Amino acid sequence: MNTLQYKGWEIVTTALPTADHKWSASCDLVHFSANGKEVFEGATMKFVRDTEGEALKAACDEACIQVDNIIANPTVRMA
Repeated sequence: MNTLQYKGWEIVTTALPTADHKWSASCDLVHFSANGKEVFEGATMKFVRDTEGEALKAACDEACIQVDNIIANPTVRMA
């Protein structure tokens, strides 16, 4: 697992090899506020790609979109 910073949020990445020799990656989001730590587990779907880097990039791109959406409308939270 690696952690990236994006607009005050932490993007926690997970990448695992699949049985068919590809890679699956997804991200959780973490935000720290006055109310404490808020974690959005499984913030992205699982992205399966040929390489670990490609899978992580797809998952991180989606995580950044999720953060941008939350910032744009903070009253809406992911289910």
